Amino acid sequence: MKYSRTKHYKYKLEETEMRQTGIMGYEIDNRYMKMLPNGQLFVQTGYAWDGSSIPHKRKIRALSYLNPLVWVRIKDAYDADKYCKTASLIHDALCQAMREGLIRKTEKPWADGLYSQMCVEGGMSQKQANRRYKALRKFGDAGIQPEKNPRNKIFEV
Repeated sequence: MKYSRTKHYKYKLEETEMRQTGIMGYEIDNRYMKMLPNGQLFVQTGYAWDGSSIPHKRKIRALSYLNPLVWVRIKDAYDADKYCKTASLIHDALCQAMREGLIRKTEKPWADGLYSQMCVEGGMSQKQANRRYKALRKFGDAGIQPEKNPRNKIFEV
């Protein structure tokens, strides 16, 4: 996967990424993603996403109370998305599709499971991937609720 860092999000896709999602029966074709009825998802070049929302970042920040210099070193070296950049890309795209009503929200558990599976494929331990899956199941439904004022919505007068 080719990506760059951005200011407003965290990452921007520099080359289209394809993944078989297992979520069948949907057809999406817009500027940033294309999904075929067979479950293939193409996230298009230019798509921006914020990476994984990591619940254990607080543990690392807690070290800063012991020694602020340790926090600076850990923060600079720590890559929360080391094993799951592609997983977070695909999951964010699927959640956005749910938010926009392009995919039913009932597909969320499947998308969360796919994220966990992709984290393991990326080199994460099964134990850590299971923790992330549980966090997604417990706290992730807010990410698929429609936004009041969605970004990039085009209005016509």
